[in-house]
Amino acid sequence: MYVDSHVHFRDFNQKHKETVRHGLEVARDSGLDAVFDMPNTDPPIMTRDLVEDRLRIAKEAGVSDVFYGFYMGLTADPEQIKQASDIFREFRQVIGMKLYAGHSVGNLGVINEEEQRGVYDPFAREGYQGVLAVHCEKESELDPNTWNPQQPITHCHARPEKAEVESVRDQLQYARKSGFNGKLHVAHISSPSAVDLVVQAKKEGLDISCGICPHHFIYDWSQMYDENGVLWKMNPPLRQPESRERTFQQLRNGDIDWIETDHAPHSLTEKLENPFMSGIPGIAWWPVFEEFLKQNEFTDKQIEQLTYTNIVNRFGMDVQKSQRRVKDRRADYPFDPYKKMAVELDW
Repeated sequence: MYVDSHVHFRDFNQKHKETVRHGLEVARDSGLDAVFDMPNTDPPIMTRDLVEDRLRIAKEAGVSDVFYGFYMGLTADPEQIKQASDIFREFRQVIGMKLYAGHSVGNLGVINEEEQRGVYDPFAREGYQGVLAVHCEKESELDPNTWNPQQPITHCHARPEKAEVESVRDQLQYARKSGFNGKLHVAHISSPSAVDLVVQAKKEGLDISCGICPHHFIYDWSQMYDENGVLWKMNPPLRQPESRERTFQQLRNGDIDWIETDHAPHSLTEKLENPFMSGIPGIAWWPVFEEFLKQNEFTDKQIEQLTYTNIVNRFGMDVQKSQRRVKDRRADYPFDPYKKMAVELDW
């Protein structure tokens, strides 16, 4: 029924947050046919040994009716990039590469502009034609000193839209100049100006896509003023109401290719106390997202494209749609970010 191209199943040294087994079980019960896991784990998925370890964990989870794929993390080391390209060709479950063009959660940020440019060159030489997903936040446009956990809204100002827009602009430039022949993907896009850049790049012939998270088209930064507003801290952050409205219209217009949750669970202690982790859970709410789209007059065809077809086509995946009975697994997570909406939608 759905494919989620952006989840964080943690595991390894972060089992207390989420595991591959539990994540796959929730995905199955929420109607998902495939999930693509991110590599900023502890330790990060950057080597063959860790790829094989991840595959073993997924196999032992025993949830065979949900395809489990994952991205490899990248450094600025050309040799690591070459090895990652080789591993991508060898393992079907390695569905792409992930570049963190700004620090988020974990230590995979490649923030130097020259080093970011250097990531594209080895891919061009290797003839890599897979997906390169990028977390676009330009480090020089971030202002971490603005952040004050006693005033959660400051997180939105510390990581402004300009940081995303300028990072997207950078990636477009690097891809073009390097002769990159892969499929560029801007993950969790949240700024309408960044979407405009992607749309223009498509018109100019660049092979690029972008995905948006439900929290970025359903909510805005007013959530940060709620009691325990720090629970809504995420990267990129919630945007101003005008931006949310524009991106939702861009989603409706087909300017955004698909929906991805950026499922990123933490314990309540990690969210409410130092280090005030960024990220919220998402995979248990897929039926709620579909209902939200229906009630906002998205057609069945639009919903299928945004939640399934566009993703499998982009990744070249052979994933069969299922018609499993959906179970409510929202209670599995300590923070229910879509509870109010679910009540309003009578789900």
